Amino acid sequence: MGGNSLGKELLEWFGYSEKTVSVSAFVQQRNKIKPETLKHIFQTMVSQCDKHTLYNGYQLLAIDGSDLRLPSDKRESFSYIQNDETTKGYNLLHLDALYDVLQHVYVDASIQSKIGMNEHKALVSMIDDSAISDKVILIADRGYESFNNIAHCQEKNWNYIIRSKESYGIKFEAPPNATFDIDHLITLTRRQTKQTKILINKDPNRYRWIQPHTKFDYIKPKEDKLYDIPIRIVRFEIADSVYETLYTNLSREDFPVDILKELYQLRWGIETAFRELKYNVGLASIHSKKTAFVFQEIYAKLIMYNFSALIAYSQDVPTGKRINFAKSMHVCYQFFKEKLSDIVLAKMLSKYLSLIRPGRSFERNKINKNAVSFTYRIS
Repeated sequence: MGGNSLGKELLEWFGYSEKTVSVSAFVQQRNKIKPETLKHIFQTMVSQCDKHTLYNGYQLLAIDGSDLRLPSDKRESFSYIQNDETTKGYNLLHLDALYDVLQHVYVDASIQSKIGMNEHKALVSMIDDSAISDKVILIADRGYESFNNIAHCQEKNWNYIIRSKESYGIKFEAPPNATFDIDHLITLTRRQTKQTKILINKDPNRYRWIQPHTKFDYIKPKEDKLYDIPIRIVRFEIADSVYETLYTNLSREDFPVDILKELYQLRWGIETAFRELKYNVGLASIHSKKTAFVFQEIYAKLIMYNFSALIAYSQDVPTGKRINFAKSMHVCYQFFKEKLSDIVLAKMLSKYLSLIRPGRSFERNKINKNAVSFTYRIS
């Protein structure tokens, strides 16, 4: 569905024929579908995607979140927000997603109420639930730097690149020079015993005490345990007297500073993908008020995004150019509706090309795959 009313969406889908179902009939049938069904289809689709675009054998996953404004309905307590009795309430959800920036597909998603939302919790759940067994580099923006997030990556054997906030973040003793590339070992504890106090006083740059209310899943409250987190900290200049700091566990030999900078810049792909998901695929136009229906629509949009991206980005394009997904998605949608043949689809997609950003410092390792025929029947 796009941004039109539900009635008009049905008319367009059925081609303005006398067989167009009523809005009421459509909603009644839709009510029989559990939201978990759409989530299952999304996850199954992702699991069957060929990982044919990698960087030196690594799958690059970006993490980010975005708010979703819903039609107002105070009966939906999961999403309804009212700041005080004198103001009008509104409904809002928060979507966090993992996005493959080279494959151009969403690989996982977490939907939370805006009230009490926790992006760290969403990230941890997606890391722990992931079935990805290949090498991964997680790329995250400021705000995701936490011991718990890094520890979950470490336990999952995932690599990571996380940008630090300049004002605060993981504290460490920085070298006197403005730019650096250092290795740093942090050892965490929850106990304030005589022994741990001696260690903290002796080397406060390494040993850290975690307060009881601080989330850290690998040391239980009052547990007498030490947990090591080795971190590589890189700081570089991005403009005159403007610096950026990255945390990573990638080796200095295989991933020098210039490569880290280039990989982090690829995180911008998820920002573009969220905009395309909202305004080209139509996630900004949620038709439903009922929470279960909203979940259906979110996963349906993610499925349609991946469906279009897998087709659009698999097309052969001239060197130096790429598919314009914002335009290509509408063509893929018509193909889904069986309005276009696969031959016409390929010809139309070849018209929507844009120049690739110049100055890329590395080539992406893409293994060519045989063409796949898509056949869909609507009964």
